[in-house]
Amino acid sequence: MADSFGKILRRRRLDSDVGLRELARLIGKSPGYISDVEQGNVPPPSEQVILKMAAVLDINREILLKAARKMDPELTSYVADEPRAADFLRKAKDRGFEPEDWEKLSKLADIVKPDTSAGGDE
Repeated sequence: MADSFGKILRRRRLDSDVGLRELARLIGKSPGYISDVEQGNVPPPSEQVILKMAAVLDINREILLKAARKMDPELTSYVADEPRAADFLRKAKDRGFEPEDWEKLSKLADIVKPDTSAGGDE
């Protein structure tokens, strides 16, 4: 079973050498709240708070968003602004896409529209 959001947050915070009180201060939350999140006493915070945490800890935000089972606000906005994206996701859900289906689609996206930015899709 995968680690909980709280365990991942704590491990990443300690790896980043950021104290609990320091993290709380930098994201505008109480140390008690951060402690409760890490101990799993409360659910993961909002997407916006998670993005602040990731920035303070200097880690990829997708790590914490995935652990919290939350969607990146940029993706939520994209899907809201592009109805065909929502339609596609609905079809994928209805058809029961499996991990290998998503891998094929990811490869197809790279062929159809290659990432031309430096560093690729890190």
